[in-house]
Amino acid sequence: MNTNFLSRTSIAMSVVMLVTITCAVETDIFLPSFPAMQEYFATTESKIQLLISMNFIGLFIASLFYGPLADAYGRRPILLAGMFVFTFSSIACALANSLDYMLFWRFMQGLGSSVAFVVPKTIVRDHYDREQAANVLGIYGSAITLSMSFAPIIGNYLYLTFSWHANFTFVAVLASITFIAALFFVPETLHKEKRTLWHGPSILKSYKKLLTTPKAMAILYLCCIIPGAYFVYIANLSILFINYLHVTKEYYGYYQAIILLILATGRFCAGMLIKRLGIKKVRMLGGSINVFGAILLLGVGLVAEKNALLITLAMSIFTLGFSLNMGIFSGDYINTYPKIRGTAASLGGSIGLLVTLAYLFIAVLFFNGSILPIAIIIFLSGISSFGVLLWLHYKYPESN
Repeated sequence: MNTNFLSRTSIAMSVVMLVTITCAVETDIFLPSFPAMQEYFATTESKIQLLISMNFIGLFIASLFYGPLADAYGRRPILLAGMFVFTFSSIACALANSLDYMLFWRFMQGLGSSVAFVVPKTIVRDHYDREQAANVLGIYGSAITLSMSFAPIIGNYLYLTFSWHANFTFVAVLASITFIAALFFVPETLHKEKRTLWHGPSILKSYKKLLTTPKAMAILYLCCIIPGAYFVYIANLSILFINYLHVTKEYYGYYQAIILLILATGRFCAGMLIKRLGIKKVRMLGGSINVFGAILLLGVGLVAEKNALLITLAMSIFTLGFSLNMGIFSGDYINTYPKIRGTAASLGGSIGLLVTLAYLFIAVLFFNGSILPIAIIIFLSGISSFGVLLWLHYKYPESN
């Protein structure tokens, strides 16, 4: 493998990471301005939350198709098509002047940005073996999450300095730059002889194969249930902290950034820990820390529901635990059947989004101005995921 190839590969992987970063920050960057947007559109808390829900519906629908399309027609054209839709809809969101208009284009943003949560994983897995992929995905996750940790701070600054529209303008500019970079620097990684036919019955058969494989579904559960619970916390954070815990708008962004920095740190350290301890030990370490954080957050919700610092501390522990395992579970799941990695990534992404949407609905339904309903969701997710992790650990020792 020559230096020029390594250089081209490094550039391509960097651009792929930038694609995911751009699509990941499009939600976090405008969360601090939720209360201001609620006032601007003269609407309710539940209605303004639709800006997230509509985006996730788009993500869910598109996730079912991007993977099989990438398996059939290659990674590059599908990645570029999705990024084009995301870029155009991001520009439309920046120009929005009504909530209904904004909701439609947030849905379209989801349809486009979904590609970044399906195709990049398959590109990484095309290049690397299991341990290398876990390491690379960990580094990717760290960089992505680090950028997400600064997103609410940047978003808060843009919103306070200009208006909430500035957040969407920022995303539109970043999306345009990223699309152009992907157009010039991301090559095709799936050779034609390894592609599968775009055939409806075959795709359904592949989905059935994954859904009826206990090991694949157990890993998928771990891929979906904890990130879903985590996102419910992040999605409700601004309304909870600003409207009910009376955290100032100037300081709110730092509370969200702390959680995201912990997530970035854990994902960065995961690769080094895997090299030193091995996947088996890191997986159990992450699971143990995760469930401890979930129990602690429930305790805080019961006895100190108005204490923003204790809530943040407990959530930081929970976040650190699952951040160590995100790259491991993601890589293992999409490689359950190597010939249908794209299809697996699609199914995983769509189910993960469905779980998150269900969590968001439950959280809105039971939200009472305290952390307790969210803490209960996180507690149940942490306990159940640890049980599944133990089952995998003893049922499939050969994969540890």
